[in-house]
Amino acid sequence: MAEIDPEERESVLEELEDLASLRDMFDDRGYKGVMITCGDCGEDHYYAWDMLKESLEYMLETGEPRMHEPAFEPHPDEYISWDYGRGYLDAVGDVEVREMDPPESAQTPAATWTGERTRCAYCRGRLPHRALSEWIYCPFCGASFAPLRLAEALAARGWSEDEIATVMDECGFEPPLALGEDTETD
Repeated sequence: MAEIDPEERESVLEELEDLASLRDMFDDRGYKGVMITCGDCGEDHYYAWDMLKESLEYMLETGEPRMHEPAFEPHPDEYISWDYGRGYLDAVGDVEVREMDPPESAQTPAATWTGERTRCAYCRGRLPHRALSEWIYCPFCGASFAPLRLAEALAARGWSEDEIATVMDECGFEPPLALGEDTETD
C-alpha cells in the first residue's frame, strides 16, 4: 500500500467536499454524476456520484487510484462537468459573500461561546447560514471559526456554558465579544 503525501491527501479531501457540495446542488436537478476530462488521455470520463466518492475514499486509504469501469454509453447531458460545477459553487459562494452585511457600528447583544451564529462572534459581521460549517475564517475580521465549532461540539455533548468557557479559556482561545464590548481596543 502506497503512502499518500500530505498535500495530495488535502487535495483529495477538498475534492470529496466539493463532490458532496456538487451532489447537493445538482442531484435533485437530475444529474447522475460528474464528467471529468482526463489529463492523460484527453477523453471525457463519466462518474456516478457514489462511484467517484468511493474512488476518492479508496485513494485516501491506499494512496493509489482505483481502477474503474467507465460508464456504459453515458448520456453526457446527465452529467455535470466538474469544472463547470466547481465554478458554479464558487460563484454561489461569492454571491453569498456580497450579500452579507459588514459588522454593525452599534453593538448588538453579545454572542456567547454557544450562542446564535448568524453573525461573527468576534466582529458581528452578518454571515450566510452555512458559514460556520463550511468556512474556516470570518471574511471580515479573519477570526478562525474553529473555537466556535469546538464550543458547539462540547455543548452538543451536554457541557454547560460555564464548563465550555473554562476549557476554552484554559486552552487560550480568544472569547467572543462580551455584551457592549467594542471590536476596537483602546
